[in-house]
Amino acid sequence: MQTPLATTGTNALLEQLSAFIPDEFINELVPPHRGRGRRPFWSPAQLYRLLLLTLLTPAHSCNLMRHLLDEQRSWRRFARLPNKYRLPVASQLHDFRQAIGVGGLRRVNEHLLGPLLEGLVADRKSIGLIDATDLPAATSAYKKR
Repeated sequence: MQTPLATTGTNALLEQLSAFIPDEFINELVPPHRGRGRRPFWSPAQLYRLLLLTLLTPAHSCNLMRHLLDEQRSWRRFARLPNKYRLPVASQLHDFRQAIGVGGLRRVNEHLLGPLLEGLVADRKSIGLIDATDLPAATSAYKKR
């Protein structure tokens, strides 16, 4: 049986999914930094793509993904990072997650689901979509006391 998507964690999957990420929508969704300080070097779309890498690759943490990013050219191409030697640090990913928030991630999901739901037949009884954005994270479960 042939599946339309490549296997999770492969470069082929990243190439297939890259076209569906709404970069312009994400850049408009996250407000730019106003005030003093340096201008951000990374666009919100690039940081969003980096967060997706933690879901789509075997690197299941931002720190591990950041560490492996040096070696993985296809990951840098997926995230549209132009330089091997200049990469975002973990604190920038954390700041982006705070800036976009749960509401922003939901808006990206709605933006992606819109075309999928429009193509469905109207006489279907129900649709079930899994959304785990409300689940609390176990952030203090592994702290040393």
